[in-house]
Amino acid sequence: MTEQTGLSLYRRFRPKRFGEIVGQDLLVATLRRAVAGEKLTHAYLLSGQRGVGKTSVARILARAANCLAPEDGEPCNRCQSCQRILGGLSLDVVEIDGASNRGVDQIRRLREEVAYVPAGSRRKVYIIDEVHMLTGEAFNALLKTLEEPPPHILFIFATTEAHKVPATVVSRCQVFELQAIVVDAIAQRLHEVAQAEGITIDPPAAELIARRSRGALRDALVVLDQLGHIGAVTVERVVDLLGLPPLSQVDGLLDALVAQNSDQALEIVADLATRGRDLALFVEEGATRARDRIIAGESALIPIAQRLIEVRGELGRAFSRRLHVELAIIALCGPPRRRTHPDSAPIREIELPRPKAQSSPPGGGVEAAREAAPAPRAKSHGPIEKAWGDMLEAVLAEKVLVAACLAPAEAIWADGLLTIRLPADCGYHYEFLLEPAIRGYVEATAHRFFDPLLAVQLVWAGANHDRPTLEEGARLLAQALEGTVLREGDDGSA
Repeated sequence: MTEQTGLSLYRRFRPKRFGEIVGQDLLVATLRRAVAGEKLTHAYLLSGQRGVGKTSVARILARAANCLAPEDGEPCNRCQSCQRILGGLSLDVVEIDGASNRGVDQIRRLREEVAYVPAGSRRKVYIIDEVHMLTGEAFNALLKTLEEPPPHILFIFATTEAHKVPATVVSRCQVFELQAIVVDAIAQRLHEVAQAEGITIDPPAAELIARRSRGALRDALVVLDQLGHIGAVTVERVVDLLGLPPLSQVDGLLDALVAQNSDQALEIVADLATRGRDLALFVEEGATRARDRIIAGESALIPIAQRLIEVRGELGRAFSRRLHVELAIIALCGPPRRRTHPDSAPIREIELPRPKAQSSPPGGGVEAAREAAPAPRAKSHGPIEKAWGDMLEAVLAEKVLVAACLAPAEAIWADGLLTIRLPADCGYHYEFLLEPAIRGYVEATAHRFFDPLLAVQLVWAGANHDRPTLEEGARLLAQALEGTVLREGDDGSA
């Protein structure tokens, strides 16, 4: 077993030569020429996103600057100096974490140390990672050393936020912006590492990992390391590990949005939310997939892609991601015409059974006629489905957030009572609609589209009180039939 067996892949395969740096060709060529021509400056600032090789470049440069036998600007990694630096034993290469050593006192100690000549190397190298985390006072203390550095000193600063480094410091450094690594380069590196480790990886899986790493090779190697322990790396396993939505659902959403089919789009969102998928990632994948299809010629997706990009940015501030996504879908397509959850029933009207009309007994008079006549019922502006759909459209035009909360609801109309029943996974919708002002608005709108005398109740399937018990149901039925409830063993006599 080697010393590196227990290390993660990104540490075991960290570049040790400039030629092993992936995706930074111009930077590598410039530094190699500077080393070969002995024209290194006193300070370098390496900026770029995480995982693109800033620290690796800094360490390679530190070895190359002190290598006893450089090879065309590359460190040999065999001489005593290179070996000591690789083993972390050199006193002349100091790595400092700017986030935890950000105060002026630490920088003052550094200023005192730079006055001393190297212990056994040509240059004394200070690598300060996340240099933007230093305080203003620390930068001021460092500035004097940068202005008049000793000839044996080499500073290498690394940062993910170069705009936070004072301009006075930046102007005294050679600045290199490390670019995000392209997908093809990351995928190729994944194949190389997988082959070296005996891991089987499918090309589509490598491409998917590379795309999801967003230009950070280290992130891609971390994913490969995780999946390599369980066997072959396939697209299905990558999707499962990263929590990505299936491509079929991404395309299904885009197709539904193009067709203005809010029912289908909301069903997809409900399924993903039920399975605990990240809706922000789903929207992001939707925008990326829309871009690919737009390039292929589907121009109808252009406004949809633009809106998905906006929604992705808004989700970071959204208090309910599902609600926000549903709201965006309804705004794009209009309210659904039916319930969007597979376990729900369509909007329906409930007729309570009524006693059969009986002929009037002699002397029955008015009481018999009253019992035989059907009970009066409220009239709607049309079929129940149409009234509910028209109501949702009106609410969407007036209060979009309320429309988004009502969209997944099921409407049930019994005599004089409209029940708006929300599914179990819509607890927030229910709480929102219970707000007095919102509930009053919903009731007033229902009166406009159903009946002015209509009573409205909100019910949530996640609560235990959304369905009557057997006794309550019997009591309500008996009340509707103007009868009494007979209990077991009761013959109905007084």
